[in-house]
Amino acid sequence: MFIPEEEYKSILRKLPIACVDLLIIYEKKVLLLRRNNEPAKGEYWFPGGRIHKLENINNATIRIAKEETRLNCKFNRIISVEESIFYKNNKIDDDIHTINLCCEMQTNSIASLEIDNLHEGYIWIDNLIPNLHFAIKHPLEILWNIA
Repeated sequence: MFIPEEEYKSILRKLPIACVDLLIIYEKKVLLLRRNNEPAKGEYWFPGGRIHKLENINNATIRIAKEETRLNCKFNRIISVEESIFYKNNKIDDDIHTINLCCEMQTNSIASLEIDNLHEGYIWIDNLIPNLHFAIKHPLEILWNIA
């Protein structure tokens, strides 16, 4: 469901947004995308996005995986619930608050991997890397049993 930009900005000013973050696993590694937009521009993050009204979590994860990575993925389970809060600053016009359902996903092939224009690169990791946001680090710790 498309929401006009001004209406979406109004919603962001008033409510937290329900999102899914995807821990896409291939050969025991997890995909991180480098963000090309604010907030967190230039940081590595899970593929993810908002859940549409009347869309269940499973369908949202499959849709977002396809939109952001072109990968065919299977939903396994919810790993954790995290939240991200970014306060208004010189880079973003309003406070942003998301509730993130971090979901373990599996893909059997990465041949179709192609990231969308909201990202400028990607990495596959099998251990923690420096400077990850807590909302990224914590689900990885749970996934890899290092929490």
